[in-house]
Amino acid sequence: MNNDAPQQKNNKPKYKDKYRIDSTRLPAWNYATDAAYFVTICTDRKKYFFGEVVQSEMQRSPIGEIAHKLWYEIPNYFSNCQTDAFCVMPNHIHGILIINQTQEDAMNPRIQEEDAMNRVSTSQRGDGRRGGVTGLFNPMLSKNSLSKIVRWYKGRCKFEINQIYQGFGWQKRFHENIIRDQFALDRIRQYIINNPINWERDREQPPHPPL
Repeated sequence: MNNDAPQQKNNKPKYKDKYRIDSTRLPAWNYATDAAYFVTICTDRKKYFFGEVVQSEMQRSPIGEIAHKLWYEIPNYFSNCQTDAFCVMPNHIHGILIINQTQEDAMNPRIQEEDAMNRVSTSQRGDGRRGGVTGLFNPMLSKNSLSKIVRWYKGRCKFEINQIYQGFGWQKRFHENIIRDQFALDRIRQYIINNPINWERDREQPPHPPL
């Protein structure tokens, strides 16, 4: 390799003398919106914490079992969220989360109580606004977004894993795609199911497929 060759200039903005990583988030999209989301979360430096693939089948380690168990506990803590296809791989997880805020409103007594209080407050003001002087931007009126759900999952995994093993960590970010239609949903489900089968071929590739 010729070290004297001119290097391509990096024009990305810096933060604290480090180049910022481009966000994978869709700027105009509200990630609390009702939708299905394909989520991929990698371990720190993509270490093989969760087990290994043997003859196209994932053999989960005790840490992998924790990651598997806690994914299916998400609806117990977020009534607006349902889990769909999911798999634990040696150094990442794939899963589909379906957000339905209407379901949370109907099932969560706290939200019902807040809505009743807001209706009383609105009628007393007579101006038709909710949430006090901040209106709809009042954080008390916000719903559980995809980021909040993933943050809980990552934090809970790390807490429980640290009870049996010190040194586990996740990558700081996670990758997500908004699932636009039934065709995409079926294709991603199949991709998740086939992940262990394709592991030997795809292990050096990014853990999320191009969509």
